[in-house]
Amino acid sequence: MSLLHAVAAGAMLFGTPVAAAEASPDATARELEELKAAEVAALTPDAAMDERHVGARVRWAGGVYAIDGRCLTINFANSGDYGEPRWTPEPTYQSFVACGDGVYDPDLVHPYTNVTIIGRVAGKRYIGMGGGGSDGAVIDIERLYRWSDCLAGDDSPVCRQGFLTVEPFREE
Repeated sequence: MSLLHAVAAGAMLFGTPVAAAEASPDATARELEELKAAEVAALTPDAAMDERHVGARVRWAGGVYAIDGRCLTINFANSGDYGEPRWTPEPTYQSFVACGDGVYDPDLVHPYTNVTIIGRVAGKRYIGMGGGGSDGAVIDIERLYRWSDCLAGDDSPVCRQGFLTVEPFREE
């Protein structure tokens, strides 16, 4: 069985349990291929803060740290062939902010959710995180892929893995 089919079937991938509660294995496989085939610049969040990279298309993985309206603060992780976050003992010490046209279902995107973002570098801004902070790249989200944190075989709606649809943002 290929890695792609193993992921689509909800197998363990690099120590991250995955499940595709709302998608068929074929649909998951297509989405993973789309992630893999995305034409993106080989930039890290730190490198993307250089003004000459504004507009560059990137694919970055990581874990959601915080949510502020339409924007997600994400702890950057190196990624595998399909854009999946690869958490290693050597942290990247990089973060970025990814902003979309709306919000994502809070049952599916919340702190600690593993995601892969495809989007364009929009600039940089200060990111305050737990007693400190620094400048970080800002990305305009084109697509957000959620990696399930459920055990294989769990078909709960909150186990959805795949590209998510943005919902309208309403200020409260």
